[in-house]
Amino acid sequence: MKYTAKVDTLLKRKPEQGSTLSDSEKKLVPAGTHYFIEEILDTDGLHSQVELQFEAGTWWVFLPHWDTNSEPQQITATFYLKQARVPNLIYGSLVFKEGDKEILNVRATSGQPGYQYSGAHSIRAKGCLPPGKDWKINTSGYFVSRAKQPGIAGMFYHITPDPDSETGRGEFGLHLDANEEVYPGSAGCIVVKKGHGFDERVRPLVDSLRGTQDHIPLEVIYS
Repeated sequence: MKYTAKVDTLLKRKPEQGSTLSDSEKKLVPAGTHYFIEEILDTDGLHSQVELQFEAGTWWVFLPHWDTNSEPQQITATFYLKQARVPNLIYGSLVFKEGDKEILNVRATSGQPGYQYSGAHSIRAKGCLPPGKDWKINTSGYFVSRAKQPGIAGMFYHITPDPDSETGRGEFGLHLDANEEVYPGSAGCIVVKKGHGFDERVRPLVDSLRGTQDHIPLEVIYS
């Protein structure tokens, strides 16, 4: 379920007029902003109390200010990386969009230091994820323990097709770069840098799509 603001409005901690609330009890929402709704918790006249998805909190909304019938568009992802033949690890960005609107942008990378140059995507276990538009991030992830895979140590979202038809490489996924202090980068997976919101933002977004999207279309663009 998605609510879209029809006018400039507020998210409120109490079902009261915004002018009576302190700054800490309200949040300005520009017209056109939308939120995914986890659950409607309560109603009070023309106000509804809602639990927002992606751990965005519990708020009251003034219903006449919101389009409550808007349907979410498909979520897509694009991984961008500027390649170079250098010994250090290069970081790019993983961007999620709903339709044409960017909803999440995190710092991420793929491949190992020294193996992120043009053409390195064909090198097994070292090169970055092959470029292209036909990748898919499976929204039904699974947990991998640190004892089994210290570089993952958390949720793993499989990236298909597996294997890749061009290079024959496979077993790619999206996960946290959990062992970046010792072995930064990946064997080809897309990994989100520590402290850049994998558990706080990426996981809630991907997990929320289960039941509505079995995968997120992924494009990989190198420059």
